[in-house]
Amino acid sequence: MNPCIDAVRAAAGKLEDQEIAEIFEVLRGRAKEIMAREGALGMEQATLRAADELGKQARQAALIERRNALINLRRRGEIVSFVRNNFADRPDLGIESLLVGTNLARQGSRLSVAAEQKSLGDAYIGGLIHDLERADLTAVLAKGSADVDIADALWRIGNDLDTSKLNDQVVDIARIIQRYQEAARIDANRAGASIGKMPGYIARQSHDSEKIGAAGFGKWVEEIRPRLDPRTFDGVSDEGKFLRGVFDGLVSGDHLKFNPDAKPNGFKGPANIAKKMSQERVLHFKDGVAWHEYNQLYGTGNLREAVLRGLDLSGQNTALMRRLGTNPEANLNMAMDILKEDLRKSGDTSALQNFNTARNTMIDNRFKEVSGQTRIPGNATQARIAANVRAWQSMSKLGGALLSSFSDLPVAASEMRYQGKSFLGSLAEMVGGLAKGRGSLEQREILSSFGVYADSMRGEIMRRFSADDSMGGRMSRGMGLFFKFNGLSWWTDANKASAGLMMAHHLAQNKGRAWGSMDESLRRTLSLYDIDAGKWDLLRGMDSRMADGQNYLTADGIGDIPAERIGEYLTAQGRKVSDSAIRETREGLDRSLRAYVNDRVSYAVLEPDARTRSIMNQGTQPGTMMGDLNRFLLQFKSFPAAFMQKTLGRELYGRGYAPTPLGQSFRGGRDLAGVALKGLLGKGNGEMAGIAQLLLWSTAFGYLSMASKDVFKGREPRPADDPKTWIAAMVQGGGFGIYGDFMFGAANRFGNSAAETAAGPSFGTAFELINLWNRVREGDDAASSALRLAQNNTPFLNLFYSRIAMDHLFLYSVQEALNPGSLRRTEQRIQKENGQEFLVRPSQSYVDPLGIAR
Repeated sequence: MNPCIDAVRAAAGKLEDQEIAEIFEVLRGRAKEIMAREGALGMEQATLRAADELGKQARQAALIERRNALINLRRRGEIVSFVRNNFADRPDLGIESLLVGTNLARQGSRLSVAAEQKSLGDAYIGGLIHDLERADLTAVLAKGSADVDIADALWRIGNDLDTSKLNDQVVDIARIIQRYQEAARIDANRAGASIGKMPGYIARQSHDSEKIGAAGFGKWVEEIRPRLDPRTFDGVSDEGKFLRGVFDGLVSGDHLKFNPDAKPNGFKGPANIAKKMSQERVLHFKDGVAWHEYNQLYGTGNLREAVLRGLDLSGQNTALMRRLGTNPEANLNMAMDILKEDLRKSGDTSALQNFNTARNTMIDNRFKEVSGQTRIPGNATQARIAANVRAWQSMSKLGGALLSSFSDLPVAASEMRYQGKSFLGSLAEMVGGLAKGRGSLEQREILSSFGVYADSMRGEIMRRFSADDSMGGRMSRGMGLFFKFNGLSWWTDANKASAGLMMAHHLAQNKGRAWGSMDESLRRTLSLYDIDAGKWDLLRGMDSRMADGQNYLTADGIGDIPAERIGEYLTAQGRKVSDSAIRETREGLDRSLRAYVNDRVSYAVLEPDARTRSIMNQGTQPGTMMGDLNRFLLQFKSFPAAFMQKTLGRELYGRGYAPTPLGQSFRGGRDLAGVALKGLLGKGNGEMAGIAQLLLWSTAFGYLSMASKDVFKGREPRPADDPKTWIAAMVQGGGFGIYGDFMFGAANRFGNSAAETAAGPSFGTAFELINLWNRVREGDDAASSALRLAQNNTPFLNLFYSRIAMDHLFLYSVQEALNPGSLRRTEQRIQKENGQEFLVRPSQSYVDPLGIAR
């Protein structure tokens, strides 16, 4: 090799010796592959062919690097322009709006990276689910029994092999899945990736580090080796060493971490998301059956979960590149350096200092949320155990979550009022929508165009109550079943369908109106997603969709807008008309319209968004001490946090509020509450009326939730003439859910004190265990306490409709037998604290060991 190295050094003097040696190692490995594949070739011929292939790859890599440099330059310019044009007084809030969105009524303040990530991933998955439902194939995929056949069909289709011997339904499902995976691949490549079409691709493979670690390296290799395709070892000189490295990475969780120091392969720069998406898979399976067998042995879920997870992740990464470039973190930092220089030149040292503080704290946390860093475990095993403990608590404690959700209806009505519709009319539509459920097939098709679809299919109802999404596998499927049993899946699906359809119909009703003649509230809301007069004229020129006698405006018609009309819009904007500019304008319209409906539905049917999660996670990772401690403390608190941040935040800041100038702001660019609210309710923009109406109706529905809970506990509703009742109803209706039970009483419905519940359900249970142990050590009779502890921590036992029956048929008798007189003491305590009587007293249900009722 030495003479060759000298020759290369003479021709390309910029290369280091190590780089030249690596080129020759790659060349030698590729030549061996070619010789093995085509045995008639000699070493010289194989080396020449290998050199030709590598040369073509190098030229392609150079083109990719130039293309990505231009992409990054353009995205950087867009970031700076957005902040300068809309947030010149508060660049810190401009960057926050870009990343996770804010409630400020400024152009594009909600068209964030996070909003696009959610709408794009939901669009892929919503379209997939809709196509499956239209072909009546959803149940086949969801059941999981046909997974091996579907995986085999995907592999065969990807390799252009015969599928005639497979079941027609299986083949149809595979073709639908492949269609959306291919759409996601093309979108990623347009955004800056370079993902080749891989023959036989099935789905993103998951790996359960616990199962792999428990099996050990020897058994894992024994199981996986015969299932791997020889392509896995292309260019690998030591297969054992290679598999050991893969095994160690999977067990430690390092496979989830992106290595910015990996070989560029045409993608240079730190944390290059395009490079990450374009890297070839490390493990290649020989066919679909082998992939499925490995997924059963060492994966974290079934085929459905793997497909949906892959589409969702693709949407997240593609949206990140679309808005921040192929090197998101580096590109964002370069844009912020430009904005920092603007502040330095202005001479406002306080503003510069506050911007730097916000950049290192708040903005850093927001970026970690949208980049996915807060979902990468520090220690995979620790993260999984902690997540499963929290999931166990959820299935033990949220049996009555449906009864706590009645305030969703006035919250949705307040959102529609913000968009210019009548509050009471919207409230009536939301109530009526409960009878329609998810709507007709045509209505679901409209919803799928916006990515609004059944969360129950994806098993993500839990995200309404927790910022934690690190659980997976069987526990995740158990959670999905639990929320189906407690009624929350149906409730959420029905309300999301009603809200999404209302918005699409409201847009269709305004098609005949020019921008200036539309209701000011609707114009303001659309402007949050960067829709202006020119874009509205393009959108309202589309054909609307008809379903069940009503018209709806959907994103499906954007592709049919004539190119001439888009060209006229570009000319009016002073932009050059070209095919690429027309295509980008269509993509922008699609992005804005989808994000508008998808994001506002999350305001109507409240769930934490990326901003809420970033506030709660504070940039921490699961599987770390601070990360898991934070998630334990904040379990069940993300829903009330979302109410304050989104619902109240919208009413306070979403109608023209002007934030404090950056040079006068506090706490790293964040306004103090007193400064922010000073004179806010007197601005005359409708803030006071909006909050008053919301509080009135949410209190009324909060009382309805409390009364329903009382009835299902076997008690009379709390007295309506007691002021404490209505204060508690206000708290209950304000998104605090189970916390409304104890905030004006000594304990919540599970027997924990306010302090214990504030510390989170897991720590509350730990406190109970400690107290129980102390009682046992002191010789006290702890049997009754042990029974109560078991009751309150057994999944599915606290379902609101079954608990009362179990109490009267069995549990009350056991409790009284273990602790005589406890039932009467409970009745007296409830009477004293809440002024309530039991509809059927627990003491009446006691049956002694001889079977004689007392």
